[in-house]
Amino acid sequence: GLQCELPSSLLYDYVFNLETQQWIAWMQTCEKYAVSANKLFSDIIVPTQDSIRYTYLLDILMKQDIHTLFTGDTGTGKTVNVQQYINTLSSKQYQPLIMIFSAATTAKQIQNTLDDRLDTKRRQHVYGPPLGTRCVYFVDDLNMPQREIFGAQPPIEFLRQWLDHKGWWKRIPFHTFCNVLDIVMIGAMGPPGGGRNPVSNRFLRHFNQIAHTELEFDSLFMIFNTILSGKMSEYNADIQSMIENMVKASIDVYFKVCESLLPTPSKSHYTFN
Repeated sequence: GLQCELPSSLLYDYVFNLETQQWIAWMQTCEKYAVSANKLFSDIIVPTQDSIRYTYLLDILMKQDIHTLFTGDTGTGKTVNVQQYINTLSSKQYQPLIMIFSAATTAKQIQNTLDDRLDTKRRQHVYGPPLGTRCVYFVDDLNMPQREIFGAQPPIEFLRQWLDHKGWWKRIPFHTFCNVLDIVMIGAMGPPGGGRNPVSNRFLRHFNQIAHTELEFDSLFMIFNTILSGKMSEYNADIQSMIENMVKASIDVYFKVCESLLPTPSKSHYTFN
């Protein structure tokens, strides 16, 4: 049997390494991230315990062709984590397709995009990405499409048709049902409200759902301490010694603001991330 002791803290903070038969903290599974002073702020993505965990689960699900849905509030890193993972995939094995839904997205727009990208004919009425590859279809803001009078969302219903029946009806040739192979779907969406709508359970049942929680103090501290330390690496030692306290104070103010300035109908702009 396994000869190892359980971690003294939360088990969720560790991953089990089968080779060494040891529990390893998530942060120890990747190299330490460093920020250079001249790096663009938009290019900085600091890995945290949460992001490493989510990417690990996504990788396992992707390799098993299991559709995955990330849920969580704005600012929890859903889109960034997925896009960063997709960028690491081999172009010889995977063909990424990224779409961002809005209230104006229609079923026809989605079908036209998918038909254009999945135009390799495998055999009669069977299509897919180029032979030997898989299409990674990532949809951000999945629950943004407007509901019609009966409560359905046509773009969602089109995707559900594919998930239920492994294909869809082609517009050309007219009224021809075609099977579509080798697609794995990743979705990301926030909770209903603010333009986002509830999504049918008949659609959600096809996904393995992973909830992104709000970033805790330790994760926020790691992100901003890493960024500020890198950006101020050329400053003198007296200023650099203040970085840690500056970051802690800023995060404390952020949590106080979120706690006391709650959004109300008259002050709906009180949302922070």
